[in-house]
Amino acid sequence: MVPTATNTAPDLLTSLGFSGLVRFDAVDWEAIPAQPGVYAVFDREECLYVGMAGRDGAGTLRKRLRDHSTGQVVNMFAQYLFLARVQFLSEERITHPRAAKVACRGYIVERCSFRYLVVGTAAEARTLEGRLKQELSPALNGSGSAPDP
Repeated sequence: MVPTATNTAPDLLTSLGFSGLVRFDAVDWEAIPAQPGVYAVFDREECLYVGMAGRDGAGTLRKRLRDHSTGQVVNMFAQYLFLARVQFLSEERITHPRAAKVACRGYIVERCSFRYLVVGTAAEARTLEGRLKQELSPALNGSGSAPDP
């Protein structure tokens, strides 16, 4: 069998020490570390997005992942998710930002989960984020894409 991002992601993330899978619809936010780190978001089995928390020295995994869970289209994850998937699920065209947020939030809660790894510094997080983007080719930020702001 040819390795794919879908069937290699769990093994790779486990070998690196990532957390177990956490569903957005069942997360206990107090259990998510308030530290810098790297995370991978999944749409069911597919690695959808890889990101990092702590780039500005103040960000944490808890804040970043909670922000993603809201579906607000002001963050890059939700923008990518809306443009690549969510907008095509509705029979009516979604034209208002509030409607886009509600649609993204519903998609995230229904289908998405994440894994994370705490790291010591933003530089470590940036390096690991880049490696995972290359190796996993996540659907929404793909191989070789620039890190998100």
